[in-house]
Amino acid sequence: MRKLISAGLLPALLAVTLTAGAKDLGTWGHLFPIAEPDLLAFIQHRLTTMKQDGELARLQSEAIARVKAHAVRPPPVAGLTPARVDRHWDYDPTFTVGQTITDMQGHVIVRKGDKVNPLDKVAYDETLYFIDGDNKDQMAWIRQQIKGQVNFKIILVKGNIPDTSYALDERIYFDQAGVLTTKFGFQHTPVRITRDGRQLKVEEIALKGGPHE
Repeated sequence: MRKLISAGLLPALLAVTLTAGAKDLGTWGHLFPIAEPDLLAFIQHRLTTMKQDGELARLQSEAIARVKAHAVRPPPVAGLTPARVDRHWDYDPTFTVGQTITDMQGHVIVRKGDKVNPLDKVAYDETLYFIDGDNKDQMAWIRQQIKGQVNFKIILVKGNIPDTSYALDERIYFDQAGVLTTKFGFQHTPVRITRDGRQLKVEEIALKGGPHE
């Protein structure tokens, strides 16, 4: 019984002993108040300082210059090289409808899961040309290609947009981030894309009498 009582009292006695023996040791080191800086005030002060020393104007000027340069000469589509052989293949534009589409009266136009080929719905006869605007051979080639044509688009994968537009006297587009290049799957330029029935014919053209595939 004594052992049981002692075992039960031991935790309580330890707690009392530790509490009684605790001392206030005072404060050690420096204390700093907890304060949250006013972020808006800091930003406003920083902007005012930048404006006064001309740094803000310089940064704004550099940003405008970068935007203009990007608009004039976007980053080239990566991985493309001049074609050394003629290649061609068909591109099927058929896609699966993601959700049912209806007209204003609620009549179903296409249902979710339907497969649709846009060439069955629209009269498309436009020719797409993809070229490197910095390549003199490709520029000479495109001049011959578009002579006498009226329904086409010239799309750069590399080069200066306004300079190419001026040189060809045509409106110029750019394949930003290689979206169309990836979609059609070509790796070399120049490229000509035309309609071939219910598909599109994609052609990589080898210039200057190179070997043919």
